[in-house]
Amino acid sequence: MLTVTNVLKASLLVTCVVLILFFIMSIKQFNRDQEKFEKFIKKYNKSYVNGTEHGIRFKQFKESLKTIQLLRQSCNGCTNYGITEFSDLSPDEFTKIYLNSITLRTPHTGTFSMARSKRSITTATLSSIDWRDKNVVTPVRNQKNCGACWAISVIELIESVYAIKTGSLQTFSVQEMLDCSGGINQGCTGGSSVFLLLWLMENNITVFREENYPTVYKDQMCTLDKTFDKGVKVKSFLTLNLMDREDLLLSYLSKSPVSVALNALPWQFYVGGVLSQCDNSMTSLNHAAEIIGYKLGENPYYILKNSWGTNFGKDGYIYVAI
Repeated sequence: MLTVTNVLKASLLVTCVVLILFFIMSIKQFNRDQEKFEKFIKKYNKSYVNGTEHGIRFKQFKESLKTIQLLRQSCNGCTNYGITEFSDLSPDEFTKIYLNSITLRTPHTGTFSMARSKRSITTATLSSIDWRDKNVVTPVRNQKNCGACWAISVIELIESVYAIKTGSLQTFSVQEMLDCSGGINQGCTGGSSVFLLLWLMENNITVFREENYPTVYKDQMCTLDKTFDKGVKVKSFLTLNLMDREDLLLSYLSKSPVSVALNALPWQFYVGGVLSQCDNSMTSLNHAAEIIGYKLGENPYYILKNSWGTNFGKDGYIYVAI
């Protein structure tokens, strides 16, 4: 009877020690997470309306830390994942604010074809190209909480092509596109890059310079003055499905940057390196950006200019595996 009692006491003691150690470790982990969260708030100038909101964001931040760890393990060093300014958002919140599902919606007209392109005999002759080096790429924009990627990618392409043709790098208005293009394009709610280009071309619209139609990334009434012609007009464009056609895409990039539709959900925790976890589904495209270059070799990648400010990725850019 005494032996059984001693065993029970010993077991109880071990259990208590384990629970105490677990409690201590949990407190230390909580403190580490809390410290990271406070640094995150300071770095990205975050503010929350009250203690409840602070608690909700901290809880989501801890979930993001777990996701980042899993991404690092699955990637095994191919991409740098870490804390970003989006780390207090759930994937659903991130998608709702920064992504939209109608980027690729296209009109049923004979103006262009979304069918897979025919095989091209043109191949890239350069091992790398970066159009920033040729001074034809404007600074990285920040769309903030406005779903303006569809308009930004078009305007940035226009800026680059205009600079290549004229030698003059100008900044054109994104706000004009948000306010005036209409149709399925719904300003900060989202839109289609293809519909925007079609609207510009078929209506002979002048794209104003930024100083003539300042961008505020908010929905507002269109103030387009069709008698004002100091800007640039789109005369033609080409839309292609270039999935699995890296050779053709590289050949286009040797002539100018390219506007693309893509799935940017894996970008939420990207901090550097070459992103290789990509979704090949045409139905999951939710973002638009501009490819401004590429680098071939052992670990080839595209250079994409994003529209989430310079805090994102590498000074606002992301490298995506070819």
